Amino acid sequence: MTDVLMMLGDFAFHLRTAPYEELKRISTYRWAAQDRIGRKPAQQFLGPGSGEVTLTGEILPHFNGGFGQLDTLRFMASRGKPLLLIDGRGNVWGDWVVTQVEETATDFYADGAPGAQAFSITLVEYGADQGGTSKFGAALSVLSALARLI
Repeated sequence: MTDVLMMLGDFAFHLRTAPYEELKRISTYRWAAQDRIGRKPAQQFLGPGSGEVTLTGEILPHFNGGFGQLDTLRFMASRGKPLLLIDGRGNVWGDWVVTQVEETATDFYADGAPGAQAFSITLVEYGADQGGTSKFGAALSVLSALARLI
């Protein structure tokens, strides 16, 4: 059994290092109002909107994983590239972008190092032009689906 909750690009949310305690997922659907004379507007479905995922948790850097974990996520986000998101069960979620990394440091030691780092990371679905994930992500999606059939 693995202790990886989720992979975002090369970054692993491990139970022993950077575990999230809550995963909030928002799915939106786009509708446009079409005005009509003498009647209420009709609604036209435009398709799904971008999904959003927020991961919140706490890192205890002195015990597991060290201090650089959130800096690694910030660096990955600053590169401006979509990242493949895969959960610990092998399900490929597709390409996502990091839109926010929030950190609250508490329980400071004498040298100023925090004893705990609460975090919240917001991801938004990339929305690939070809209607899916990158070629690598698409291949993983197929493998993931095949693995569930076996």
